[in-house]
Amino acid sequence: MFKKLGVIFFFVIFTSILFGNVVINVENTTVYAGESVLIEVSTDQSTLTHLYVDVTSGGFDDPFILFDGFDLVDGKANLTFLAPLIPAETTITFFNEDKTFEKMLKLKVVEEKIDIPETKLVILEKKGNVLYKKPNNDVWDSLATKTVIQEKSELLTLENGFVHLKEPNLNIEIKVAADTQLYIKRLRVSESGDIDIEYELKKGATINKIKEILAPGSKYLVGSGSVVAGVRGTEFGFENINGNTKIRTFEGTVYTMVNNQLFPVTAGNMFSYSPQQPKPNIQNLDKPLENYENEISPKTEEQPSEEQQPEKKSEEKTKQAEEQQTTKANIGNISFGKQQKGVNSYLVYSFAPNFDFGPFGIGIGFNAYQEDIDSPLYYGLPTENSSPSENILSALSINYLKFDFSTFYIRYGISQSYTKGLGLFMNNYTIPYSRVIDTELRFGNIKIGGHVPYEITSLIPFNYQQTSNVFFAYLDADLSIFNIEVTAIMNLNKEKPENEFNQAYLTTIYKDILFFRLGVEGDVVLTNDGTIVYGLLAGPIINFPPYFQFMLGINYLSDGFNMEYLNPYYEYNSANGIYMNLNNKSSFGIVGKSVFSISPYLNILINYNKLFSENRDSLLTGQMTLNIPSLGGIPQLTAGFSYMQYNFLEDSTVENVFLNNNTNLQGFIYYPILENSGVIYSITYNMKKQKFEYTLNFETKEF
Repeated sequence: MFKKLGVIFFFVIFTSILFGNVVINVENTTVYAGESVLIEVSTDQSTLTHLYVDVTSGGFDDPFILFDGFDLVDGKANLTFLAPLIPAETTITFFNEDKTFEKMLKLKVVEEKIDIPETKLVILEKKGNVLYKKPNNDVWDSLATKTVIQEKSELLTLENGFVHLKEPNLNIEIKVAADTQLYIKRLRVSESGDIDIEYELKKGATINKIKEILAPGSKYLVGSGSVVAGVRGTEFGFENINGNTKIRTFEGTVYTMVNNQLFPVTAGNMFSYSPQQPKPNIQNLDKPLENYENEISPKTEEQPSEEQQPEKKSEEKTKQAEEQQTTKANIGNISFGKQQKGVNSYLVYSFAPNFDFGPFGIGIGFNAYQEDIDSPLYYGLPTENSSPSENILSALSINYLKFDFSTFYIRYGISQSYTKGLGLFMNNYTIPYSRVIDTELRFGNIKIGGHVPYEITSLIPFNYQQTSNVFFAYLDADLSIFNIEVTAIMNLNKEKPENEFNQAYLTTIYKDILFFRLGVEGDVVLTNDGTIVYGLLAGPIINFPPYFQFMLGINYLSDGFNMEYLNPYYEYNSANGIYMNLNNKSSFGIVGKSVFSISPYLNILINYNKLFSENRDSLLTGQMTLNIPSLGGIPQLTAGFSYMQYNFLEDSTVENVFLNNNTNLQGFIYYPILENSGVIYSITYNMKKQKFEYTLNFETKEF
């Protein structure tokens, strides 16, 4: 009866609550749990343009309202209130900044009573050891594959356990990870599609897939302590590890309530909450659904049911089966073509298959090179510090080595791109065609890592060389209230000139709040002549998932500070004697960054630093990666482009705005042939010679 009356009077009955000259209109003061209601706020005070709001239970479709309040445009504002998932009386308080007045609106949140019969869950897949406690029973028993999961029962997966559950008639599935315990409070479904499912996740992780669009009054709730998540039809992961909760939304929207406040978490985002932090955090997803499903599903073999007779296997066969599951081989690093290392170029021929055994990885390969097409063939990797070897045994070398554990990581291989902090001093720095050592120690929320630029040129005889003069170490700590990253960079070149940096220290403090990352980076750089220069960058990064990200900040650069000095072209510039410009005058500036991404097809980044000093060079950078899907028998093609120009639109002596003496430009088209190896056609703009240079290589490329 109540439901029918609510529909009839939905657009007829309005309750007006007048607080002096502030009027609050609401469609209905009685709301169903989990539903929404429109609230209209109006005032005749022209000076009242912003109000703040607090709720005892519930939230708004725009979660920022709970933190920042809302604006009144022409004295009016419309808010969509989200009723809490659990029935309660809600008080909504409106107030101004100095709290000279305070107005309250009370709403009654009720649960719609629907008579739904009890249902069950069946087992689609089971691995490892899983225990089951029947309703009203204190005894844990082993879970059999034909066991029916009932309401008010409890599940416990052990270290190697996993179970995949499904409601028999509806498209509702739950995947339960290893070391997970959950209690099923409600398990009810009607033939008309009404559902009432609720379980408590005491520890561990689950993936929930609700492909049904739930009828009004239906609910699907997952709770853990003070956090409750409710959905109307979506795919999401719920994780409770040591009291810290993470909710990953892969599809639809998850309405998450923490401490009685409601936050909608849309697809492509992740909700994080710890009892130690004052406010929850919403940020971009850290991993796609496929990767997360692979993580929570152990690789052990499925346990046989009672009806099956287990086959007896020898220890040797069992070991072989485990190795087949954890061993992965790929074609590894391949390169046939021209490579530029420092001021020299070589024709390099390299073949090194990679093998991964769980946390271990190794790649031993054949390497040879020529200085030009007419010169002798030398074995090993190109080196300037030792005589070229004509001994074929020197061709053997370690091209790849990895140890990856939960508390320790070390990798030897082709240099990655490195950005530290917000990218003020080090932004996408790399060492082209060179191998390096990267290592990291992990202690909970603290990471300590280092970068050592050395590579092995041959095993027999054993030779190695330093691939760069730049070494760095870092500390990254999540302190709950904010994150801090500290990086120390050393230049060990003994022959560096006075206008080259000697040491650099970068400190970044940032905090993720919903779709914002607020950050401040401060850098201090010591040059070889004893000069100390410094820079500061502050501003928010705004995410509009899944396609856009924007950053707008301000920076200050002291005399002689060179922004983005460690960039993709640093090693080339250093080899050609292009160092820091210590004559730069101090300046304030504006930083703008825009990222547009349509995964996995297109990614575009444009970054512009505008400095206000007349003696300062502004900087424009751009990067683009385009993946063209395979069509017919043509495999997927990848095109890449990177651009950097100093003094953009500020150098009156240049004739070409985009290609001039201030420009660095690189582009490529990649055609795959073998796994992650193929033909790369590269284009580079030589700013000194003011001409394009072209190369055609066959090599390994990671995107």
